[in-house]
Amino acid sequence: MNASLTPAQTVGPFFHDCLLGDRLAANAEEGGERVCLRGFVYDGDGVGVPDAMLECWHGGRFARVGTDAAGVYTLITIRPVRGSSLTRAPHISLAIFARGLLNHLYTRVYFPDEALNLSDKILLRVPADRRATLIATRDSGRPDASEPTYRFDIVLQGTGETVFFDFK
Repeated sequence: MNASLTPAQTVGPFFHDCLLGDRLAANAEEGGERVCLRGFVYDGDGVGVPDAMLECWHGGRFARVGTDAAGVYTLITIRPVRGSSLTRAPHISLAIFARGLLNHLYTRVYFPDEALNLSDKILLRVPADRRATLIATRDSGRPDASEPTYRFDIVLQGTGETVFFDFK
């Protein structure tokens, strides 16, 4: 008899069936700079996760977006602006849900051209060699887009893993 490992099994995901809404977290009448945040959600083998869900929020804005068959998500929102804090950089908070995750993951998206990144107390707690996993890059890959596009890939584990925060 040859013993082998029992295959892993998880429930779901059911995100695409009932939880996903509009990928737009901004309406046309709202002021502010509209931006597109776009990227991949990768598993530990570098393969796109086709059925992940991201909850995105900043200020009073909220959206749920899912990944497509290649693991790509797209969110159009208003770029966060500096609030009353002189040390907190504008950012978008994300919660990531995907198969195999018993608990969802939390991370942040910072913008590359933001001066407050240099004094953000949360960003500065992240080791310098890992901070890049929290900073989006400007992407010129959407010539038809009316808004600036930023690329933010999420790596769930392994080489280049995105920094995730443990909120208790």
